[in-house]
Amino acid sequence: MNKLILGPLLGAILGRRMGGGALGRAGLGGRGAIVAMLLPYAMQWIQRNGGVGAVLKRFQEKGYSRQTASWVATGDNEVIDERAVEEVIGQNELTRLSQQLGVPEQEVKQDLAAALPEIVNQLTPQGLLGDDADRMLGDSLPAIEQEVQQARLEQQQH
Repeated sequence: MNKLILGPLLGAILGRRMGGGALGRAGLGGRGAIVAMLLPYAMQWIQRNGGVGAVLKRFQEKGYSRQTASWVATGDNEVIDERAVEEVIGQNELTRLSQQLGVPEQEVKQDLAAALPEIVNQLTPQGLLGDDADRMLGDSLPAIEQEVQQARLEQQQH
């Protein structure tokens, strides 16, 4: 069973290549650290809202069908903006997440706008949305949470 791996996922989101392994060894700081902390929340949000297919449907219902189709397809991902994130996720959830992470809400929106397309993209590697996408998400989440936690500890020690 394939799993999402934090390093390559972050690299794709941030637009640079990163190897697997401990996040701290990747020398991650600044925005990358925020995106890393945000990933488990984004993945949990997908799970809480019915899985990958249901989340894609929410975006489609708000007029983002073309973008979501590109996330599943094997080509480049079309971007969404902060407004799309706010429309689909909701202001209350974004405020809560901003407070939990201790970062400005605008950054949360920007980083979710970058992260969600890439999470979906990596959960649909053959360009098809199947039941295995939700299974892969569930299987990947504990490892990503653990890697983010380990990176936090490593950063606190330095």
